Amino acid sequence: MFYRFLFLALLVLFSCTHNPETKEHASNSTTVPLSYAKRFAIKKYTDYTVLELLGNKNDSVVTASFVLYQNKKPAYNSNTYYIKTPVSRVACMSSIYTTMLMELHCEQAIVAIDNVDYYTNPYIQQQVKENKVMELSKGPHIEIEKTIALKPDLFLTFGMGNPQTDIDQKLLQSSLPIAISIDHLEETPLARAEWIKFFACFFNKEALADSLFSVTEKRYGELKTIAQKNTHKPTVLTEIKYGDAWYVPSGKSYIANLINDAGGSYFWKDDQKVGSTPLSFEMVYAKAKDCDFWLNQYNVNTKKELASYDERYSLFKAFKEGNLYNNNKTQNAKGYSNYWETGITHPDEVLADLIKIFSPQLMPEHEFVYYKKIE
Repeated sequence: MFYRFLFLALLVLFSCTHNPETKEHASNSTTVPLSYAKRFAIKKYTDYTVLELLGNKNDSVVTASFVLYQNKKPAYNSNTYYIKTPVSRVACMSSIYTTMLMELHCEQAIVAIDNVDYYTNPYIQQQVKENKVMELSKGPHIEIEKTIALKPDLFLTFGMGNPQTDIDQKLLQSSLPIAISIDHLEETPLARAEWIKFFACFFNKEALADSLFSVTEKRYGELKTIAQKNTHKPTVLTEIKYGDAWYVPSGKSYIANLINDAGGSYFWKDDQKVGSTPLSFEMVYAKAKDCDFWLNQYNVNTKKELASYDERYSLFKAFKEGNLYNNNKTQNAKGYSNYWETGITHPDEVLADLIKIFSPQLMPEHEFVYYKKIE
């Protein structure tokens, strides 16, 4: 299950040339405005589009750039990867990417995925069952030879924004068109959802992506306004121990921002780091033993099951008072939730669930989409 938290990342492409960028290139581009995402940029030229990845969290240095063209391959610079669009055969190494492609009505282009065990989507499950979609990483590693033999137009995977270190060298040397996503490095729900605009560029679906994101952005903003009506902010704890450590989301993380937008008071909200911090059980208990709500206990379905992992979990106030909620309302046969499959694309639905949990009087008609109460 922990794999699901490590998974995410996106687009990169391969087929380098050695032509330096000219002043003409620099002066003829138009940067597409993005409202929230900070880890990629879109630059439009007359005959092609350039996507830039910004993988360094402390600056705006471009760590990789990709030229997308439809007809004649342009001369851009020596450190660029090229791909011809629109692509029609795509291998997706995350269910998040698959969901976004389906939102863009590009599901017919999906010819391979990582591992069907992580999917709740019935279309993908059926396609794999009928051998119309291939699995490329049934185990912990991608099957390189199988991937190369498939010859997809685009291979979508994840990393930190540098193809030379993110991608297996044998895969790199195959000249397969590869794209890396770093959406997981974004700090806010709307920033991650805005990555649909990045994916859309490979399919010439930019207008549709803009429209879809606008709907999500509008509803998210409306829900955030509703959450602000409750002046009482309940305290919130998340996660459980994994091995010897309790990986606590930091104060600038995706989860922390969601909780804040939903009207909750997260215990580590003042932590200025991004990502998560490994803490001992004792450290978490000392700070959050009196939490009002406890969320996201991996694949736990009952209080008894949670206590069986560590009987000390029953000492928390939220456990005693029955305020445990997990983001696994919908699960597949393997126990994996659709939260990490579709929730990134639809943060407004996640936000609505959290508002219902923290302030049910504000969302009396809302039915949970991703969350359920743990009894």
